Amino acid sequence: MCPRAAPTCEICENVVSKYKCPSCLVPYCSLGCFKKHKETPCAKPSAPEEKSASPAKEVSVETKDVVVKTEHKASASSTAKEVPVARRPITVEEEKYVVEKTQLEAIASSSEIREALKDEALQKLISSIDSSSNPLLELDEAMGVEAFRLLTEKILSNISKSN
Repeated sequence: MCPRAAPTCEICENVVSKYKCPSCLVPYCSLGCFKKHKETPCAKPSAPEEKSASPAKEVSVETKDVVVKTEHKASASSTAKEVPVARRPITVEEEKYVVEKTQLEAIASSSEIREALKDEALQKLISSIDSSSNPLLELDEAMGVEAFRLLTEKILSNISKSN
């Protein structure tokens, strides 16, 4: 067996990489290289495509207004935290699964959902799903957590009300 060559930092291309970007898995060697890499948006590498009857579509989702409103409300609170948001393309099998802007606004303005999202354990669970290399598996496992299951029920109920 031959030893595997250590990957080189794809940012500076000079040093052996010790880390990988959690979003796109690009190898990097230091915080400086990571910051330089994050100056441009990145996304998870696409897995080998499976053949399906209906090909997945990349859907452009307009969320600017909702994000601005949420940030505005959060800035009024003294305990608000700034959370970096990774911009990634969203791929869906069927367009009926795309949430409309009015539905996003209804979710963002729901006091019941906002209250549930104050739970730090729930925040960590959602963050781990979002940064996972296999988010569908993580999502399935999270449905076994009572607080997460209740949150999804509140969100789905809120979406169906706004239709």
